[in-house]
Amino acid sequence: MTTFLQLSVQGIALGCIYALIALGFTVVLNAGVINFAQGSFMLVGGYVVSWLVLSMNVPFLLALPISIIVVALIGMGFERFVLRPMTARPVFTLIMITLGLDIIMRVITVLVFGYDQRTNGDPFGLSGENIGEIRINWADVWIVISTMILLIIFFVFFKFTKYGIAMRATAIDHEAAAAVGINLPLIYMITWAITGLVATIGGVFLAAAPRVLDSNLGFTALRALPAIILGGLGSTVGAVLGGLILGLVEVLISGYVGTGPNQVMGFLGIGFHQVATYVLLLVVLLVKPYGLFGKKEVERV
Repeated sequence: MTTFLQLSVQGIALGCIYALIALGFTVVLNAGVINFAQGSFMLVGGYVVSWLVLSMNVPFLLALPISIIVVALIGMGFERFVLRPMTARPVFTLIMITLGLDIIMRVITVLVFGYDQRTNGDPFGLSGENIGEIRINWADVWIVISTMILLIIFFVFFKFTKYGIAMRATAIDHEAAAAVGINLPLIYMITWAITGLVATIGGVFLAAAPRVLDSNLGFTALRALPAIILGGLGSTVGAVLGGLILGLVEVLISGYVGTGPNQVMGFLGIGFHQVATYVLLLVVLLVKPYGLFGKKEVERV
């Protein structure tokens, strides 16, 4: 039971990070494109925070908002000068453009900051607390708390603010939103700014102690991608729940399947946790083809 609780705590913390990444995917998806550069946004955000704190001696709580602004501006600039001229292009073209941005950002980040592993100067601390036989890392605690606060802020923003409601309306029907006077270019820029914010915070959390920051961090976004399908395409609630489920499944499978004293079904191999989430995704889609919170689209002719 102790092992299960220990793994569950770690799984919830990882699931919160996946939830943030999935939320970033969903926000942009509602604007009409899947952003495969989400991982590189995380990478840039994490490295900018690390550089400001460790090289420029900027306090972490100041470095974080500066990094968010930098990544948000990159996202807004990409939407304004690259995606907007491609509005009439097929969705596949837009997806390939985001893949190209991912490669460019990844290469530039490595050229600027190098391949060496580094910390991000986070204030979470290396130590933790023992609650009974369960070890709680401060990084995990702050990840869960910060994620919950962010989700509450996003809920209030999308539910009660002018621009949040406009973003929801645009996600439902772009043409109808434009017809009632919603400024779509502005909404798209806000969407990409939010993506930069979420990606930066996710990148900082992923590199929080005892983990490190390196050039492979961006690939974690692809591990969170099934969350938006599991929860239901376009559903923010589904993205969050899907991320939490993926984090728990990945950590629990990693802890119980493979080698060690808690081995269960060791024949599956020590790397099975890396594909377990996709197996879960397939099972869920067989039962609910549109995901846990997805809705079947009905087109009236």
